[in-house]
Amino acid sequence: QANYLNILDYMKEEELIKQIDYETEKENFFKQCSKTKSSHTKRQYKNGLKKLEKYCLHINKNILFIKPREADDFITEVNSSKLSNLSIRALVSSVSSFFSFLERRYPFMKNPFRGTKQRPPVKNKKRLEVPTKKEIELIIKDIADTQIKIAVIFIMECGVRVGALSKLEIRKNALDNNYKYYSYSKGKEISWKITDKVIKLLKQNKLNIESPFKNKSSEVIRNIFYRSSKRLYEQGKIKAAYSIHDIRHYFAVALYKKTKDIELIRQALNHSSIAITGIYLRSLEAQ
Repeated sequence: QANYLNILDYMKEEELIKQIDYETEKENFFKQCSKTKSSHTKRQYKNGLKKLEKYCLHINKNILFIKPREADDFITEVNSSKLSNLSIRALVSSVSSFFSFLERRYPFMKNPFRGTKQRPPVKNKKRLEVPTKKEIELIIKDIADTQIKIAVIFIMECGVRVGALSKLEIRKNALDNNYKYYSYSKGKEISWKITDKVIKLLKQNKLNIESPFKNKSSEVIRNIFYRSSKRLYEQGKIKAAYSIHDIRHYFAVALYKKTKDIELIRQALNHSSIAITGIYLRSLEAQ
């Protein structure tokens, strides 16, 4: 009797899923992404879904009926390509995000990529140190684009993610005359205060004070920063080829040394939990 009821439930879910129009939902998904995600992330999501569509066509399966077993098979096939573990994880996260979007809209939908066995593990970085202030200043000096220089300083001073810069807005509080930034990152609204140094730099360089990085994609900022960092590392001027994300780690460590308040740092970094913030402070263990 239990098996019979399970079969009935399955048939009912199958009929409900058949009523979902994939192309319409995909369009709705990317409309939502346009509000909260960077252009780099949107391209990543489109690339992931395109690869899954191609795989489903190959196995003659409706993409909405993918089960965990097929999800594992898809990841295994991608694993056999020349993509790095990081690229595979990004691709899997992309398709998983789409199915999570469907789950929120249709309770009977299940995300087949949640907890898949073949997802490549995240390898812990051996390097725990963060760039020093002097190293960051050397990288900033090496970058030719003034707007990107200021973007790096903005992250250094305010701790914002690079992906949030293009959608970032700055507003002045009428009550205390202090400035705060507002943006979207990882699907939620984020905000934090802005230092006087940053406001002064924006005004000196005549950037739009309300949305200073609107015309700069996070991908461009990320790549230019890394190229300068790698060049200086190869010249022996800094101790590692840093990524732009390492500047957030610098911000976290600098703020902790100043305040010793991990909850304040969690709020500044817009983390969902203190456990994540703790990862940013691991470099202090080596000191």
